[in-house]
Amino acid sequence: MIIIELKGRLQNINRESSIFVLIVLIILFLFLSCSEKESPKTNVIHQTLVSSSECNNEKMEEHKIIIIDLPGLPKGAKKLEMVLIKPGTFIMGSPEDERGRSDREWLPHNVTITKPFYMGKYEVTQAQWGAVMGNNSHRSKFRGKPDNPVEKVSWWVCRRFIKRLNALGRGIFRLPTEAEWEFACRAGTQTHFSFGDVLKCADEGEEYCEIVDKYMWWSGNNKLNGTKEVGLKLPNPWGLYDMHGNVSEWCSDLLEAPYERDPQINPKGPSPSWFIRIWPLSNHVNRGGSIYHGFGACKCRSAARHYEQAVDFHYSLGFRLVKEYP
Repeated sequence: MIIIELKGRLQNINRESSIFVLIVLIILFLFLSCSEKESPKTNVIHQTLVSSSECNNEKMEEHKIIIIDLPGLPKGAKKLEMVLIKPGTFIMGSPEDERGRSDREWLPHNVTITKPFYMGKYEVTQAQWGAVMGNNSHRSKFRGKPDNPVEKVSWWVCRRFIKRLNALGRGIFRLPTEAEWEFACRAGTQTHFSFGDVLKCADEGEEYCEIVDKYMWWSGNNKLNGTKEVGLKLPNPWGLYDMHGNVSEWCSDLLEAPYERDPQINPKGPSPSWFIRIWPLSNHVNRGGSIYHGFGACKCRSAARHYEQAVDFHYSLGFRLVKEYP
């Protein structure tokens, strides 16, 4: 009798245990099912947050400026500031009917810059040159003005400056390519200048124009016939000063005769042979125009191209740096 009673109790316990285990399994199954359904939503939220964060970073860096520390830069002199230029596509060159155009300019074609880079906020100044190369190491015509652009520097001498700057460990610096220069100069515009179409106001030579005077130094407002302190005029839409006028700026490219080009990606000009690399009379591009008399406003346009031999130097010639990102 006792044994039968114990068996009945054990059967009840087993039955209750089975029911309990079954309930636990059902709850576990429902929990896992809910988790699987909810997980895609969690992933979507996570991706949206990341995407939003990236967008915010891009907005923050759109006109990011960095300052390069140059040992020995005189107190109060303009620092070497560089503006972040983001990748993009633009139309390089000028149409054949553009006012003031010369036949050495490119015809319009699409160019894509795929990598960000930093462009000098100003042209390299005499003080900045001295901080890298030593005082009295340049032969600028208008020397003794630390915040004026360094000039009378040949393409070869600029390369020597850049080599010594790179040795300071502040990053990798170089001259801009011609395409990078025009991309940064235009700053999203497609007009004659980054500040509009104003050549009817100041077409040739020494004609003065109030609108142009707000943005650049050229023969029309350079009565004292000398370079001017960088950054005194208004900048272009991307925060770069003196892209038009003051001194014309060396680019890294060898001169290439213009022709109808297909769309380009990061063009760097013709690839030089070993002989051309060392040949001092090879022609290199310079951009931006200058205060030099005879350089009318039309020669300071965004698309205007000029060239000199690699060993040439003149008080109308200076340069602007590019620093590779980051």
